[in-house]
Amino acid sequence: MDRAIEVFYSLEKGILNIIKAADVYGLHLLAGIRKEAPPVNTIEKIIQGNATSGLNFIDWSYSDADRQVLESNGHFRAIGQQVIFASYTAVELYLVHKFEEYYRFILRDKSETLITNSLKRFSHRSLKEIRKLYFDLLNIHLPSFEIEFYSIEKSIFQPKTSWEAIILLSRARNDIAHKGEATDYRITTLVNSWYPFDFSRRWVDLFDVNFDYLIYEGRESQLVKEYKQRISKK
Repeated sequence: MDRAIEVFYSLEKGILNIIKAADVYGLHLLAGIRKEAPPVNTIEKIIQGNATSGLNFIDWSYSDADRQVLESNGHFRAIGQQVIFASYTAVELYLVHKFEEYYRFILRDKSETLITNSLKRFSHRSLKEIRKLYFDLLNIHLPSFEIEFYSIEKSIFQPKTSWEAIILLSRARNDIAHKGEATDYRITTLVNSWYPFDFSRRWVDLFDVNFDYLIYEGRESQLVKEYKQRISKK
């Protein structure tokens, strides 16, 4: 079985390809709106490497006129929603696989049959169920793990906590899956899909390394110490 973090990195790579495709599309689209030639050199760097343009994370990449056209026509809505959908799916799959890794480690002195059969009984159908499994069986309170993350003023991605950000992603994903669009998370520019994606990979990276230290080695990083302080105040 692939490690949880390897599963996530594979999905992250695919999401970055979606973002790069959206970036190239966006540069051509805005060039047409502005009646300019597309920035060929920038497009080549995006296609041939890991570069992305400022359309993903810089406010002033869009003029007020650009925003008005983009909002009116919804040019980035569908592709941005796919980034959100894929980002949450990657986080959820990571958490499911990581739960199994930690569960197997904790029960490493038990029989494989017991471990496998008990794992089959667990449900991961929702973020609420995943949260409960982590707390009840691993004693990990996911909402208390906080990281530093970033956004900008004109992005609609403005959660106050890491767990609030994950809930936002979950709700948007469910809306897209069941209604065809994220009704409460309206994407106008690529900024609105970049920052949720960037948060998701930062959160997974930091969760993985910090809790691996705690579970496998009994070591407490600074982030875990802060996490435990939050729990003690509840």
